[in-house]
Amino acid sequence: MAGIFDANEIFQIAMELEQTGQVFYEALAAGCGNDRVAALCRRLAKQEVDHFNTFKAMRQNLVAGPDVTPLTGEDLDFAQALVADRIIPDPDEARRVAAAGSVNDALDLAIRLEKDSVLFYGGVAKAVGAKNADAIAGIVAEEKRHVRDLLEARKMFA
Repeated sequence: MAGIFDANEIFQIAMELEQTGQVFYEALAAGCGNDRVAALCRRLAKQEVDHFNTFKAMRQNLVAGPDVTPLTGEDLDFAQALVADRIIPDPDEARRVAAAGSVNDALDLAIRLEKDSVLFYGGVAKAVGAKNADAIAGIVAEEKRHVRDLLEARKMFA
């Protein structure tokens, strides 16, 4: 992506992230063969839907003004690199890894995606304005909990 991310674009990217996460966790739940991991993945998929709805509402309520700041410089470069190279995998690839790969590989991918999502949301938070800061912080906290939960699940397969 060239140019500057504005809050509208950030919310669109965030919604895409959450949709990809939902697809991934649903596929992993269906294909992992472990009841505890499947239950965790179903819970994470539900939370991704909740995050999607939060970002959708935030996007619909955008009001341009001094509280919405475009990203420039290092923040923009970092956000663009994360989006382009790491965060949004092809949904078909997410399904393939979740359903056909090993549970270890799928959990490793999920952990990486969650960590990268935290970095992305943290890096772009200032562009969404103070009105949305608390919601972004709450989603970042949930994404961090996802990482912890996934690391615990990963221990079962080590």
